[in-house]
Amino acid sequence: MSCIKKYLEILAKTNDIALATSIDNIPNVRIINFCYKVENPDILYFTSDRKNQKVVEFGKNQNIAFTTIPHDDISHVRSQNAVVKKSKYSLNEVKELFIKNIPDYDETIKAIGESLDVFEIHVKGAIIITGYETPDFVKF
Repeated sequence: MSCIKKYLEILAKTNDIALATSIDNIPNVRIINFCYKVENPDILYFTSDRKNQKVVEFGKNQNIAFTTIPHDDISHVRSQNAVVKKSKYSLNEVKELFIKNIPDYDETIKAIGESLDVFEIHVKGAIIITGYETPDFVKF
């Protein structure tokens, strides 16, 4: 199986990642929902309240690390080779993608959609863990 196929299979099994930032050598990690477009697997999308502390951190250092949160087995994707930036898309432009991939996200949009911005994680490369053997690597 190709590395990109393994990568996509793992992304399809979850909609949660642990996202890590670092400002002044102080790391910070949080769990967030994400979604992606199969035709652009190197970009993960998420939303955040534009006043959230992580948005401030993105402005100071766009380099991030993340790992998917496994649910059924140990298979996961992780990367230290990614950057985050505010998306060119508004929430309205991509809301169907979020609703399709994240349970009850329509309720989130109804409750706080006005305060949310869309962000993109641009993955340059990722490690693919599918078991206890040597991991695979995908580069975009």
